[in-house]
Amino acid sequence: TQEKRRRAYDDTTVNDVKGRNADGIFHVKAADLCAKLLIILQKKIGLVLIIDADGGLAGVISERDVIRAIYEHANDALNMPPDAFMVRDVHTCKNEDRAVDIAKVMAERRIRHVPIVDDGYLAGMVSATDIVKHYASKA
Repeated sequence: TQEKRRRAYDDTTVNDVKGRNADGIFHVKAADLCAKLLIILQKKIGLVLIIDADGGLAGVISERDVIRAIYEHANDALNMPPDAFMVRDVHTCKNEDRAVDIAKVMAERRIRHVPIVDDGYLAGMVSATDIVKHYASKA
């Protein structure tokens, strides 16, 4: 019934929809150079996580952020650390968060990826594509 489908939709969690990437979570250290990011971004990865010295999430950087850095700093950007131009105000979620709530955040903030942090540790990443694929497979 429609009510049963609605409940399933409302009860779907981030854990239910997140992608299962065999290569793991793409990240670099805050002290690494931007050039290392380019190697990762060539793998058609849209967002790279920046990890601080303590192993925590310091920020994120997208291909758009790298392009902006190269525009502003030319070739010097390749020798700069990513924390010089990363996004620090990162919205995160937990595995048990409702997927529909994270989808709303993505739409409101105009972002396509949300890191998953559980008990202070990076536990994965959920993307808008993950959410769409999940719901499309249930239609």
